[in-house]
Order: sequence, then C-alpha cells, then structure tokens
Amino acid sequence: MMRRRRAGGRRAAAVAALAAAAAVAVLLFAAPSAYGQGASIKAPLPEASVPSLAVTLFEDGGASVVHEVGGGGHDRAVRLLGGGDGPVGIEVVYADGGAAVAGFEVLEDGAAVAVPPTGEDVLVRYALEGALEEPWPRTYSWSFLYRATTSFTLPDSVDIAFVNGRAVYFTGAKAFNCHGCQMDIEFTVDESKGVQRFELGGGQGQGGPRAFDIEVWTSAQVGALALDPASKTIAYEVGGFASAAAGGSGGGGGRWVTLLIPSELLGPPYQASIDGERAAVTTFDAGDGRFGVSVRPAGDGEVRITGDTAASWRPAEQELGGGAVGEQERGDGEAAAAVGEQERGDGEAVVLYVALAGLAAGGAGAAAVLLSRKRGAAARRGRAP
Repeated sequence: MMRRRRAGGRRAAAVAALAAAAAVAVLLFAAPSAYGQGASIKAPLPEASVPSLAVTLFEDGGASVVHEVGGGGHDRAVRLLGGGDGPVGIEVVYADGGAAVAGFEVLEDGAAVAVPPTGEDVLVRYALEGALEEPWPRTYSWSFLYRATTSFTLPDSVDIAFVNGRAVYFTGAKAFNCHGCQMDIEFTVDESKGVQRFELGGGQGQGGPRAFDIEVWTSAQVGALALDPASKTIAYEVGGFASAAAGGSGGGGGRWVTLLIPSELLGPPYQASIDGERAAVTTFDAGDGRFGVSVRPAGDGEVRITGDTAASWRPAEQELGGGAVGEQERGDGEAAAAVGEQERGDGEAVVLYVALAGLAAGGAGAAAVLLSRKRGAAARRGRAP
C-alpha cells in the first residue's frame, strides 16, 4: 500500500513538473522581445527573417516604414515599430512587382503582422503618425531600437543630425545606414542659419586684412560671437530656453548650437565650456577648410569654444556682420540672417562608429553600431498609404 502511494506521489510530482515546464515555455514565448519597439507576439508563430528596414522621417514628426521580409513556406510574424498613434495603413506586397499579398493578418492591435507562406521576399509597409517627440519647436527626437540593418532618410531641410550625441553632417543624400540598430536621433527642420564675419589683419608676413565667416546653425537664440585670437577662443551667449518652456513647447533638456569655423582662423582640436563648466562637444569636417563644432546647452548661459589657430591673426580696426541668430522671423522659409546655401559635393562616404551597451537581448557587453552616410541620390520611398 505504501509503495502504491509513493508511486502515485511520484507520478503526481512528475505531472506537476511537466505542467510547470509548459507554463515556463509559454511565458518565455509570450515575454516581450528586444527585437523591436512594440508589444510581444502571443500567436504561436516563428519570427520572420527581416534582413533590412527602411525608415523615412518627415518634417511633421511622422515616419514611413518598410520591412524587407524573406520568403518562407510557413506563416511567420513580423514585429512592427511602435510610437505615436501606432502603425496605420499596413499593407503587405511582393518585393518584386508590388502586387498585394492576400491573407496577411494584423496581430495585437498593430504590434505585429502574420505573413502567410510566400515563395519570394515581401515588403511590409505602414506609416507612423507622430512617432517622434518634439522637445523644442521644429526639433524632433526618437529613441530607436530594431536589430535589422536600418536605412534612415531625413527631410531635405535637414543638414545635420545628432546620433547618440555625435554629429552626422550630410553633404549629399540626407540618409545613412545603421547596422544593428539602437540609437537616439535628433534633428531640426528648417534650422536657423546665420553668419558673422570677422575682418582680421595679417600677422608678420601675412599681408593685408582678411575676412573670415563663421556660420551659426541653431534653433536657440545666439548672441553675437566674440573672438579672442590671443586665447584662441570664440564665445557667445545662448538663450530662449525659458520663453520656449513657458509657452509649453520646451523642456527638452538641450538645444544644439553648431558653429562652422574656418580652420585657418580657429582649428582643431576643440574644447567647450558652458558657464565655466566643461561641456561635451562633437565636431565634423564641413569641407572648404571649415570644421563644424556642436555644443548642446541645457539652458541660457555663455558658451566658449577653444581651439588652435593655424596663424597668428590680430583684429583689424573693423568687424563686419554680427548680431543675434536663431528664433528669427521667416518669410519664405529662409532664416532672417540670410546665409546662402553652400554648394557641396558628394565627397567621400563617412563611417561613424558609436559604442552602445546592452544591444542584444539580455546582453551586458558593449556593441558597435555602424552608421554610414549614403552617397549620391538615394531612392526614396513615399508614405505608406
């Protein structure tokens, strides 16, 4: 009798263990995945192979998204990006020809799409309205996560974007690639652009006076630049934070200010300070002997840029130009402090490595995200219907 009870107890324990294992398996399958932004897929479908993702960003903070999905002989799930009002206008078409794929199903209120068996690659297309945050007027930001190789195309009015605090300067197509992609991106649409000219007398053996133009790109308010060749410093006052926040459109924590500085006037390496405290600075080669120097003040204050001068210039008797830049009234969309659009060539492709932590699900190590600017005219996709 005791042996039977023991055997029965062992069977009950085994059944309980199997039930617990099955419950764990279900929980593991239903747990949120780090594959992309959005809820988990609870349908019993395998994840689809997504070799690439194309994201087009618009001036109103919306986005158009296209997933390239590999062919397969069974149903598979494609996790969609989230944000804003969620995916709208979802459609699935064949990659070769664009014919619609019948029988796809939208899962979990747009968190994913179930794609039926197809012998060839398909595209999953949709729009994200209001996907990007607007911390300041005309400035948009997005914390992005998707493990597939992703191409980004930005609005034509954007000349510079900031990815994980690093400047990406566009000389041709407004596009770049992100390989295995976790990043914070920020850019400003129709950014104010001004110019201040300094006329300086030459040093010994340098001839007569020369004029140097410094461009200022920002959505903040920037006062006149003050150049001190002796200390190799350019200083300016930045403001407009309190007024923007009071109007309900601010509070984003920082606004980028970029100076395009002739290297002959003030060359690299550059350092920055805000109200006497050392500040992070990101730089880039702007071509034509100029360097871009970008700083992100979090509030009103004085910014000082220190570099190295290639020549010993002394101030001439007259300084030309100057005045405040940013937050200026526009007529036809151009900045009031008129700066002619610079003619730029395509130049060489630029590759930027950004160190990231914890990219893989559950991973604790650092990963590298590769950003590469596209050259030439990129094929652009319109909004998803």
